[in-house]
Amino acid sequence: MNKRILMHSFFIVTTLAFFCTKSFAEPQNIGLLRKELRKYHDTGAYDKEVMKVVKEADAFIASRVKANKASEKPAKLAIVLDIDDTSLATYKDVESRDFCVNQKNIKRAVQRGKFPPIAPIHSLYEKARSEGVAIFFITGRSLDVEQATYRNLKNAGFKTWSGIYFRPKSDNSTSVVPYKSQVRSIIATRGYTIIASIGDQESDLLGGYAEKTFKLPNPYYYLP
Repeated sequence: MNKRILMHSFFIVTTLAFFCTKSFAEPQNIGLLRKELRKYHDTGAYDKEVMKVVKEADAFIASRVKANKASEKPAKLAIVLDIDDTSLATYKDVESRDFCVNQKNIKRAVQRGKFPPIAPIHSLYEKARSEGVAIFFITGRSLDVEQATYRNLKNAGFKTWSGIYFRPKSDNSTSVVPYKSQVRSIIATRGYTIIASIGDQESDLLGGYAEKTFKLPNPYYYLP
């Protein structure tokens, strides 16, 4: 048997061995998963998880504000908030589409500007403002929904902010991490100390320029 036949035989044997021994688990049924998502939201489990994270964030912010006031050289403190499913709740719209999210539908919903506030985040926002902490919003939304975003935030009770940043149309990255981390660096160069960054996606929080990050639950969709 020549070398070429030997190599071919070896390939066949190893391939068969792989498929005979490798376990391929069936993914969770999407219909059942949708039921689990609705149950998670409707039973109040989602709200409890949000409240747990916000309490942790609130306690940390309060401790930093207290320490800053006692400092001989107080810093300009700031927090960063994402918008969708951090400050404003899109659940009803996403659920009505069976959790199928696409850019066209998202844009239409955003332009309507009727998303309600996520109450615990709004309370944290008000408390931070009352303590003199600057509020910045960094969103993956584009500038063509700027006015609708302002209108929605104000109607939801987020009346003022120190800055709001929209993702540039020229940003072709598959992830929002470079964009959001760069904006946080810009805020830092303006002399602010970002003590907390809060978002519902890991990509909202990665990339540094915040003392501490807080991840809200969101099993309804994923953004890289």
